[in-house]
Formats: sequence, C-alpha cells, structure tokens
Amino acid sequence: MSNLIEFFRMVLSYLMVFAVIVVVSGVGGFIGVKVWKPKTKSEQVKE
Repeated sequence: MSNLIEFFRMVLSYLMVFAVIVVVSGVGGFIGVKVWKPKTKSEQVKE
C-alpha cells in the first residue's frame, strides 16, 4: 500500500509540474499575441 501511495504522489507531482509548464506557456503565448497584434496594426497604419 505504501508503494501505491508513493507512486501516486510521484505521478501527482509530475502532473503538477506539467500543469505549471502548460499554464506558463499558455499565458506567455496569450500575452505575446496580445502585445504583438497591436504593433502589426500600428505598423500597417504608418505605411
């Protein structure tokens, strides 16, 4: 039983790390798109 709990704890920690990576990359991509799109629009207006 203790091996099962240890395995479960390890899987949960790996899932938590994976979830943090996904959230950080998702937020970074969202912010990047939000910041990047207005610049292209303003550049088109200048031309």
